This record gives sequence, C-alpha cells and structure tokens, in this order.
Amino acid sequence: MRLSAFVVFLWVSNSFASVHHAQEFVDSMQHRADAGAQIVQHYCAVCHAKKPLIVLGAPRIGETADWQPRLVHGLALLLKHTQDGYHAMPPRGGCFECSDEQLQQAIVNMLPPDLIKKRKRMSIITTISHGLDRKALDPRSVD
Repeated sequence: MRLSAFVVFLWVSNSFASVHHAQEFVDSMQHRADAGAQIVQHYCAVCHAKKPLIVLGAPRIGETADWQPRLVHGLALLLKHTQDGYHAMPPRGGCFECSDEQLQQAIVNMLPPDLIKKRKRMSIITTISHGLDRKALDPRSVD
C-alpha cells in the first residue's frame, strides 16, 4: 500500500512539474485582487491548510490559535521568515518567483480575520514592509 501511494505521489509530482510554469503563473497574478489567495492555493496550502498534505506544524490558514503567538512579534517578522525560510519552510515559501508584495498578499490572506481589523486588511499589504505596530492586530477592533 505504501509503495503504491509513493508511486502515485511521484507520478503526480512529475506530471505537475511538467505543466507548472511558475514564472508564468506569478506574472499572471500581477494586479489581481485574488493574487494572495491564488498564491496560497498554489504554494502555501500544502503545509498551511487546515488538513495539510505535509504536517510540519505550520500555522493553519485562518486558525487563530496557530497565528496569534506569531503575530505578537509583528507582520514584518512573518515576512522576514517567509523571505528567508523558517524551520521546515523553504525561502520564499517555495515561491521563488514571487515578489515581496505577492508574499505579503499571501501572508495576509492566511491570517484569521478575527485577529486583524477588517478595514485595515488590504492596507496592511502596503505597510507590512515598513513594520506594523501591534495596534493593527487588536482583536477587539474587529468590525
């Protein structure tokens, strides 16, 4: 059973690699409102999904308990960890073609809505690289 699952994994991986054109995908995400969600789906969800394919302890998409301890240190540190790689996560989260802005969009897309002001959700994308104070993460201010 394990051998057949491994063979299927190799076949799917090989098939995906032959049709996945990362640079074209990332280029197609320019100026799209759903770029963060698309990048999460294509790159991040393998480890960050609610039921990830690879269980490594990565914070799960939208899970407050997973993200809250990380957000205490600020979004700028999350971006730095994404850029540099952190524990089992490869640099740039495996999306080597992604710009810093696209990585920011993906991070914001994975955050739980109850930990971030809804009205500031999109403005965070533009301010994250300059550092963001903890006021923007006040869960009491959710609309």
